[in-house]
Amino acid sequence: MTELQKRILSYADSLRSRGDISPEKFGAAIGFTLLQDKKVSIRTYARDLVTAEGYNYGASYFSVESARDFPHHEVTFYQRGKPPVTEAPDGVCYWDAESAGRALESLGYRTGGEAPFQRGGVRPYWRSSRDGKQNMHTSLLTYRAEEGPNARICAYAVRFGGGRD
Repeated sequence: MTELQKRILSYADSLRSRGDISPEKFGAAIGFTLLQDKKVSIRTYARDLVTAEGYNYGASYFSVESARDFPHHEVTFYQRGKPPVTEAPDGVCYWDAESAGRALESLGYRTGGEAPFQRGGVRPYWRSSRDGKQNMHTSLLTYRAEEGPNARICAYAVRFGGGRD
């Protein structure tokens, strides 16, 4: 997971303009090959990739974009055969949201806090592109791991995108 987290942060750091975003650049930066979805022509994906710790991760990339928005793409962490952590937290913390957020902030991203999202939360981070006319977005999708005094907020996915101001 540590190596995967480093690759994700390196990719987030590489996002300086719309030209930095493509399925090929995304896959190469994180370390996988995206496959065409036969059911959804604008989507490519990678599934059931495994970390050294035995956790799984996958990725998706939606090629459609508007005049203002960039393609949405993300890396998701999970354990194959187990329910999503937002439905049944079992104490697994894929990535501590506080440390992931601090790492993004060290790359020049700013945050506006956290909002509820799909039984968990979303922490959006953004920074201006080189020309200052675009915003690059990197969001952490979060959940509460464990209960009681040991509870902490963790990330189960990192979502990328952006758009013009």
